[in-house]
Amino acid sequence: MGEQRKKKKPKSKFRIGWEYAFFSLMYHSLRALPLKWGYRVSGWLLRIFFHIEKTHSVRSVQHILHSGIVGKDEAAARKLALESYIESGKLLVEVAQADRHFRKENFVADAPESTLDYLLAERNPDRFDGVIMVTAHFGNWEISGNALTEFTGRRIASLMRSFSNPKIGELILRQRSGPKVTLADKKLGIRPLLRALNRREIAALLIDQHAAGGEGVVCEFFGHPASVHKTPALLHLKTGIPIMPEVTTRLPGGDFRFAITAGELIRYTPTGDRERDVRIVTQMCISALEKLIRRHPEQWLWAHRHWLDINRGRDAEYANWKPEA
Repeated sequence: MGEQRKKKKPKSKFRIGWEYAFFSLMYHSLRALPLKWGYRVSGWLLRIFFHIEKTHSVRSVQHILHSGIVGKDEAAARKLALESYIESGKLLVEVAQADRHFRKENFVADAPESTLDYLLAERNPDRFDGVIMVTAHFGNWEISGNALTEFTGRRIASLMRSFSNPKIGELILRQRSGPKVTLADKKLGIRPLLRALNRREIAALLIDQHAAGGEGVVCEFFGHPASVHKTPALLHLKTGIPIMPEVTTRLPGGDFRFAITAGELIRYTPTGDRERDVRIVTQMCISALEKLIRRHPEQWLWAHRHWLDINRGRDAEYANWKPEA
C-alpha cells in the first residue's frame, strides 16, 4: 500500500533557460496590458491551450466527472474544465500585475463571525494564539498570504515546495513574499511552522495535492479516496492551535477583487489513539476545503491527480474502498 516517491531528474540548464524565456515573455506581455485586456488575452490563450494540449484538459474532464459535481453530464464537465483553465489564466495576469493593483480595500471577508472574531487583530488584539491555515490551489492562492496579512494584521509563515524551474519560481515568489510573509521550503519540515505558531502567527499549508508516501493519510474527497497531507493535523494535535480552512475567491467584475473565504475553525480533542486522531483531523480539513471548493468549482485546478482510484494506476487497489468509520 505504501507509495515510493520517485526522484525527478533535474532539468537541464538549456530547458530551464527556454522555459524561463517563454514564461518571462508571457509574464511581461501580460504585465504591459491593462488588467481587463490581460484577462481577455489570457482567456484566449488558455482556450487555445485547452483544445491543443489534451493530456491535462482530458484529465480535468475525467476528474470533474469522477467527483460527481456535475453528475454524468460530459458537456457540463467539459464546460467546467474550460472555465477552470480560463480562471488559471487570470492568475498569471494577477501575479504579473499584483504590485499595481494590490490594495487592502480589494479584499472582503466571507467567513463566520466566530472565525473573524478570533482572527482579526482589531477584534482580538491579545487573545490570538495563532492559527493553522489549510488552503487549496483555488482562485488566487499566490496572493493569499499577503492578502491575509493585510486584512488581519497578522504575520504568516507559508510552507512551499521548490519550483522545478528555479528561475520561474524566483519570478513568481516575488508576489508570495512580503514584509509580513515568511516563506519556508518544504524540505525543512514543520519546524518553521512550529516557530511561527510559537510566535502566535498564521502557519499556512496547501493540502489539496496528492501526498506521497508517509506524508499523507487516505481520506474521502468528493466521495473518493485521496492521500491528503497530514501536517496540519500533526501541528494541531501537538499545539492545540485551531485550524482554519481558507481559499481566496476571485470576485466577478474583472477588477482585481477577492474574498477571503474561510470556514469555521477546526478544533479537536485528542482521544489518545494518535493514528485515528490524525486521520480524523485530516478528514475534517479536506472536507472543509471541499465545501469551500464546491461554491465556485471553476476556480479550482481540476487537472491535478488528486485521487487514488483514477489516473494513478491504482484503480483496482481502491475499487472497493470505503472511508473508515
